[in-house]
Amino acid sequence: MSALTYLTLTALKNRAKGILRSPAKLVYTLVIVALLALVVVSGMLGGQEGELGAPNSQLGAIIVGYFALMFLMTANSGFSTGMSIFKMPDVNFLFAGPFRPVRVLFHGMLNQMGTAFIMAAVILFQYSWMHLSYGVSLGGLLVVVLGYAAVVFTAQLTAMAIYCLSSGRDGVRRALRAVYVAATAAWVGYIGFRALGAQGDVLNAVCDAAVDGVGRLFPVAGWLGAACYEAILGEYAGALALVGAWAVFTVALVVLMAKIDQDYYEDVLQSTETSFNTQEAAREGRISESAPKKVSVGKTGLGGGRGASAFYYKHRIENRRSRKWLLSGMEIVFVLVNIGFAFFMRDTGIVAPLAFAAYMMFFYVAMGRLMKEMTKPYVYLVPEPPTKKLLWCLRESAAGYLVSAVLSFAPMALFVDAPVDSVAAAAVAYFTYAYLFTAGNLVTERVFGSMTVKALIFLFYFVVLLLMAAPGIVAGIFAAMVLPESLALLSLAGVNVLITLLAVFLCRNILSCAELNN
Repeated sequence: MSALTYLTLTALKNRAKGILRSPAKLVYTLVIVALLALVVVSGMLGGQEGELGAPNSQLGAIIVGYFALMFLMTANSGFSTGMSIFKMPDVNFLFAGPFRPVRVLFHGMLNQMGTAFIMAAVILFQYSWMHLSYGVSLGGLLVVVLGYAAVVFTAQLTAMAIYCLSSGRDGVRRALRAVYVAATAAWVGYIGFRALGAQGDVLNAVCDAAVDGVGRLFPVAGWLGAACYEAILGEYAGALALVGAWAVFTVALVVLMAKIDQDYYEDVLQSTETSFNTQEAAREGRISESAPKKVSVGKTGLGGGRGASAFYYKHRIENRRSRKWLLSGMEIVFVLVNIGFAFFMRDTGIVAPLAFAAYMMFFYVAMGRLMKEMTKPYVYLVPEPPTKKLLWCLRESAAGYLVSAVLSFAPMALFVDAPVDSVAAAAVAYFTYAYLFTAGNLVTERVFGSMTVKALIFLFYFVVLLLMAAPGIVAGIFAAMVLPESLALLSLAGVNVLITLLAVFLCRNILSCAELNN
């Protein structure tokens, strides 16, 4: 047995032992498995066989669109910081060891494939609505999971190849960027052309275009997304042909990395170090942030503020210098995903899009300026009342949450089957959910101290958010029995505001002393 094979097998064995020997990891794993079982059972019991939907081009478009979003976002990193499939122990030991670069490359690819499968496991939690809406079986969903893992893995490998080829070569980088933009623009343009030529039903035209003979030619995402769709339909010959195209592309990337640039170690070193520093910051409770390479400093100074209010102006300056728009790139992606989901679910009303938007809010609301500020000593040293400092720090995120709510729900008024006042009320509820989840972060920080990425703390955070959101949901359900939908949603928003204010009041002294929060 070779040394790299022994290392890989031993690492897998130690990970399995780590779950069994760590109470936190074991409890977290059991809870995740229980929740997954609940989702699967509820999906199976949620409707009779004749009541289930059937796979159609909408399902295929959802799969292809989601795959394309993940592929484009990940591959795009190859033009800046790069994407590495290695870790710092690989740099310290394998890169310096007596191993051929090709063997080390395959070792990193194998480990990264395992990570991609773990990331893809979250799709299993979508079984209930996919089974009820499109009749997707558990086996079909597993095919989507495999496809998503392959997309993530290939996107990371593509980003790594782009970075290695273009590092220090501006001309090559511009040429690769042009190919990247041209391929994406051609694919989006074709779908838009089909939509403009549709006679009435634009949605079906867009969905058909995403999975037809031309739409599925989009590299990686189109191939694997359409392959998953064909497999769900039972058309295995077409699925195998598309998988073959993906396999050829992946092998070409591997050959490119292994043959053209045998000494790729130096190229991936910076991206590996960047990834390592990000993981260490998260593990230690620090929130790292990547600013654009070309930062527009603009005017200097805070431009206002005295005492506690200086934090508000400080956060505005930091936001302006760390992003090109009022919203970050990830927040813009979430807005587009919210609109896309609402477009597919437009016949169900506004409640389902609101629930999905609140669900997406869970993943990025913790990245507000307040959570970053709490990892630094300065906010605790300012001689101002802690409640006043907390409120001024919370004010900064209001503009971003408001813009996100408007951009997400204003387009929904044009196509969602719901009155305009209901859509506006849903936008208000979405805004209150943002601060509700922010207050949930404060509660978790107050109980556990500095937020670190640990299984039990994350589980507690999830439970806290559910408990804080439950009163508003219950109030909205009861209000909907006697009031119009818009007023019911406003009732939900009102209860969310009360719960948020209560949580902020209970955590009002969280900025009084750094030792209380660490």
